[in-house]
Amino acid sequence: MADVLVLWDIDGTLLNAGGVGRDLYDVVFLQLFGRSLDAIAPMAGRTDRAIILETLSLAGVPEPRRHVDPFIAGLTAQVPLVREALVTRGRALPGAAEALAALDVPGLAGGIHQSVLTGNIRPVAEVKLTALGLRDPLDLCIGGYGDDHEDRAELVHVARRRAKGVHGRRASDFDGPGTVVIGDTPLDIAAALATGARAVGVATGSYSVDDLAGAGAHAVLPDLTDTRAVLTAVVGSHGIVG
Repeated sequence: MADVLVLWDIDGTLLNAGGVGRDLYDVVFLQLFGRSLDAIAPMAGRTDRAIILETLSLAGVPEPRRHVDPFIAGLTAQVPLVREALVTRGRALPGAAEALAALDVPGLAGGIHQSVLTGNIRPVAEVKLTALGLRDPLDLCIGGYGDDHEDRAELVHVARRRAKGVHGRRASDFDGPGTVVIGDTPLDIAAALATGARAVGVATGSYSVDDLAGAGAHAVLPDLTDTRAVLTAVVGSHGIVG
């Protein structure tokens, strides 16, 4: 069996952070500009780079692109705040831990490499997953993160390059449906389709099964509670699930 790169979205797919991300933006903006935010750009399915840029533009910050990297640095510095908030406000979504573990079982699919495709910057992604007990089955060195690029589809290419480098694979490995992107928004589905990856929707966020199917997902799940259905949707096309 050819290797498969499985890339999980985090917020709304594996976990609910209880609004920690919005609070984090408020804190960093106040630190950088000495005033409170009136509005935050839409977050669902987008990368931190894109969200920051639009948020700064909405706030009337001159030359907003010049402030994106300092804002990312500010987010990184607030990681302890994220960890503390998740203890009381965050939760792993039902079936998430079991789905990750099922794909991580030796012998089931030795060719499966699990990581993330997330709009979060890596330090925030890692603390969210660790705080809610979802970190261990994931190889975060081969993921795509919100500080890598504004465009979510580009994160698929980033993750593929990292996976090929770490695992010594050929240039063509993980191309096409050799990569599976799992997420809860149409933007997750669009990123997969734009890069030829298999798209799996999970209707645990703000979008319904019909919304995700209409976006073009190859498979859609209502949630992650049926582990066998998750395996079939994610890697059944590779002959792993009988």
